[in-house]
Amino acid sequence: MHCIGLSGMQFTDAEIEELAKRIRKMKQDGTHICCSIGFLTEKQARILQDAGLDRINHNLNTSRAYYSHICSTHTFDQRIANIRMLQSLGFEICSGGIIGMGESHEDVVDMLLELREIRPQALPVNFLLPIPGTPLGNAKNPKLTTEYCMKVLCLARLLVPQTDIRCSAGREVYFKGKEKMLLRVVDSIFASGYLTEDGQSLEETIKAITDAGYTYAIESA
Repeated sequence: MHCIGLSGMQFTDAEIEELAKRIRKMKQDGTHICCSIGFLTEKQARILQDAGLDRINHNLNTSRAYYSHICSTHTFDQRIANIRMLQSLGFEICSGGIIGMGESHEDVVDMLLELREIRPQALPVNFLLPIPGTPLGNAKNPKLTTEYCMKVLCLARLLVPQTDIRCSAGREVYFKGKEKMLLRVVDSIFASGYLTEDGQSLEETIKAITDAGYTYAIESA
């Protein structure tokens, strides 16, 4: 799978048409393609579907109750509506969240229950990496320990058992040297980087997997 991440909340039809051209070219090699692309109109979604796009990433990020504390440009319900529209057209969905933004335990559970209703093909769980200069740049969350992060992943596995549970951002911080424990729960992990932050190199990630006694397969991103 190849994943394409675009910066922006919404795009023009002309921009979507340009993306569709690139997807058609990539599909000539039989590549399974996912896009993280923000909000789409149904017309735009159909353009990308006709081009061969397989999967779309649209994270919930946090619970419905806590969402307004994190985002003011759109609502939680708008995210749900976008995902439902994409599912109705037949897209695979990748949707997950970020842990450590000041949410409560109840918020984590509520987010995962929403994801259980969505039943995405992939569910990435990110653990906050504070970025200086951003609103959460100085966030301090003492409960964000390896044990707590593992509990969140285990809960995701229990609530959404058929989904590919993915440990994403923060893995190198909270599970370094504990990959054997981590890989008992998740289906996949991210390597190299997370858009705004560097991550463990692919070579180091492969070594961590094999040292833990597992084999691996690589999805391009």
